[in-house]
Amino acid sequence: RRLAQGDFRPVLLSSHQGLLQETYADVRRISELLQQLDQQIAAEGFSLKAILSSMVEGVVITDRAQRIRLVNESLERMLGLKQSPVNRTIIEVFLNPELQQAIEKTLFDGVARTIELPLVVATREGYATKHAEVYVSGLTPGRKARPLGAVIVFHDVTRVKDLEEVRREFVANVSHEFRTPLAIINGYVEMLLDGALDDRATTEAWLKAMAKNGQRLSLLIEDLLTLSHLEDRSVQLNFANVDLPLLLDGVVERIAPAIFERHARVTSAWDPDASFADVDPNRIEQVFENLLENSLRHATSDEIAIRVKSRRVDPEIEIVFSDDGPGIPYNDQAHIFERFYRVHKDRSRSRRGGTGLGLAIVKHIILAHGGSITVESVPGQGTSFIIRLPATRRPAAKSQETIYQMQKRSV
Repeated sequence: RRLAQGDFRPVLLSSHQGLLQETYADVRRISELLQQLDQQIAAEGFSLKAILSSMVEGVVITDRAQRIRLVNESLERMLGLKQSPVNRTIIEVFLNPELQQAIEKTLFDGVARTIELPLVVATREGYATKHAEVYVSGLTPGRKARPLGAVIVFHDVTRVKDLEEVRREFVANVSHEFRTPLAIINGYVEMLLDGALDDRATTEAWLKAMAKNGQRLSLLIEDLLTLSHLEDRSVQLNFANVDLPLLLDGVVERIAPAIFERHARVTSAWDPDASFADVDPNRIEQVFENLLENSLRHATSDEIAIRVKSRRVDPEIEIVFSDDGPGIPYNDQAHIFERFYRVHKDRSRSRRGGTGLGLAIVKHIILAHGGSITVESVPGQGTSFIIRLPATRRPAAKSQETIYQMQKRSV
């Protein structure tokens, strides 16, 4: 009776005579075998659970009716499931006929299959699409037996797909950026070879246009190499304790003609405790220059005010570059640090200047310094780029405020 109730402890009988003695020995052996079997099942169950829970891939086990019998935690996280899908059918949980058909075929012929599926996943923001490589295999008791169920393994390849998309976009963008100046150069070369060399004035004008586009190609290549080195961390930063206001003065002096041309007004206000940082001066100088030129380039009016200010936010300093330009649409703000990203898709970058890589370079330089950069913008009300860098405290008598007045210079 105890054995029938699942109690597999050894059976103890008081009599050891005759037929009862043989029965006692048989029952005791049955009890030991059942106890061993119970322990084996428990150990295998624990091992299976440990293996499934440690797997990065999502795993589903179904019976012949495609009813789910087991899932691991990785699948629940991958799909954002709030309730256990056990005892529900595949079509109920995944709502995907292609997956259902693949499992049906495997249950029929026992042949393993691999398919790629888009999966709609619930997130905090709503719904998102993930891409999964799915391997379907049959659970067979023997080589020639029909499968009693199926094992489905989900491998999340969303990141791989995203990287492939980024690569395609990058190739397309680079091709587009190189095509325009090359087409201009080739066009002028062909016209010069066709006999336009005799007209000196025309030849000089065309050569100037060719030189301008050749310089643009050189800038593109230089920025691409810089960005590549920053991304693979092959650039060695030469850290020094840098006076940031003095560094900004040098940048403003260098781009003074562009500031004068746009009738811009640049001001800076530096907190005494946020004026020094252990940085690579050449790289941070490049950051300052790119941000100033970005404000100048995208200004829609003849006059623009650019403000630079800093403050201490322990253990960092915060530097803010803000302008009163047209601002950035909300939908574009998450993408402006991407390579070649255009806020105004209908405008040619060659007319606006720049290579489309300036902000991407800024981001990677700041990250290489262990800092961060974010953007805040209200369309029509200007843009602010907020940089945070590890700080070095240096004493100062008072805060520094500078107004840069640009005057036209003779060339």
